Amino acid sequence: MATTYPTADQWKSLVEEFSPEAIAYKLLLSHVPYVFRDEPLKFALFRKTIADAFQVEPSNVFIVGSAMAGRSLKGKSISKEYSSKSDIDTLIVSEHLFTNYVMKSLAWIKECTAPDFKTKPHPTSPSISPAQTKFIYWLADSAHKGIWRPDSLPPEADARNEFFDKFSAVSLKTLGLQLSEDTVAKVNGRVARSFEDAVRDLTSSLSRLRKEFRNEPVEPVGEPTDDTSAGANNVS
Repeated sequence: MATTYPTADQWKSLVEEFSPEAIAYKLLLSHVPYVFRDEPLKFALFRKTIADAFQVEPSNVFIVGSAMAGRSLKGKSISKEYSSKSDIDTLIVSEHLFTNYVMKSLAWIKECTAPDFKTKPHPTSPSISPAQTKFIYWLADSAHKGIWRPDSLPPEADARNEFFDKFSAVSLKTLGLQLSEDTVAKVNGRVARSFEDAVRDLTSSLSRLRKEFRNEPVEPVGEPTDDTSAGANNVS
């Protein structure tokens, strides 16, 4: 736990010696993300920029993923180190934002599931495509864990586009922080309902990592993928 940015081999030892929850707390509360390892002041400015845009406290803005750890936290990719081509995954903790975006996401679900009430004698349910089913599941799966992900919605969803448009504007402001070539490549974001939900989300990933190291069975992860790159905003 004392090693700031563990190597691949050190991660294998770390997840065996400490509980995933303890590691999650350490990474979120007392850890300068790898991407800002030599520039902690820029990390503070980065948090403030995001916080101002979304009207939250800077202490509610976190960096997760490979930009935090310095490498992928997936068993098969543990040797893959963070690079300027990697995303900066930003996590905003705010119950208000979480509720706001979940409610706005329901507008898209209402649109694609609305029955035809003009048919007699009963309303006719619409035909929901496999793609729509996939997004509905992703949205529900994340939201019930206390995490709202914009990429759990299709490109045409207003809530997704609103969030990414705001993040795009924020990303332009962070240009002034990028004095190092490898500081930030792309910025992405999601919202956690509470800090406890953020910890549980990271703990789940670390628990999975430990199982992968042990060659234990893990359930398939059906996470959203952003083929359109709408969720990755260039800032360098």
